[in-house]
Amino acid sequence: MNNQQAAPKIILVGGGSCSGKSTLAKNIFRELSPRTYVERISIDDYYKDLSDRDPELLKDYNFDSPEAVDAKLLFTHLKTLLAGKHVKRQHYDFKTHSISYPGTEVNPATFIIVEGIFALYFKELRQMAAASIFLESPADIRLIKRIKRDRVERGLDVDFILRQYCETVRPMHDLYVASSVKYADLIVDSGKFDEVTNLKKAMNFLSERFFKHHGVSGA
Repeated sequence: MNNQQAAPKIILVGGGSCSGKSTLAKNIFRELSPRTYVERISIDDYYKDLSDRDPELLKDYNFDSPEAVDAKLLFTHLKTLLAGKHVKRQHYDFKTHSISYPGTEVNPATFIIVEGIFALYFKELRQMAAASIFLESPADIRLIKRIKRDRVERGLDVDFILRQYCETVRPMHDLYVASSVKYADLIVDSGKFDEVTNLKKAMNFLSERFFKHHGVSGA
């Protein structure tokens, strides 16, 4: 495969909160990296900067609505990458609700993995993508993982996590995320199978789609 001549291809990885999207995206990145040039983008880093808002008011902010994402900037960055130009990498801090710029760049790549709960929801993303994967997982499993993550990584207490889940996470999932499974080229059951099995399934799918004529087998 000639990486320099290959047109960039976007791989979408979507699914509910704490369904295993980031883990699968990282594992795909790791598997593809020795073969070709890969970049990974998290839609979480495109939440709107809210650092000027009252922290108390943010306790009721709906982060699980598509309106919370700066979709226009995300689309612009991806179009720029598809055009062969680099973009400035940004990071969203969920503790301060602010955007920072680590100083590294996202460069044009053979594959650009884009993961997030709205990866398959936005029509414009789907139109840019060459492949899409959706992770399914039972709601109770996702909630347990979310509680563990939010307590450790975001310093939130259980009562707040549960209230947020009931008021926004679950209803927004039902409204915007769950239905986007119909746009998936591949559905992976992260509640039923382990990471190794799901990675193998994803890599077999990607190898068949992109490397079929290049003698590359799955993970």
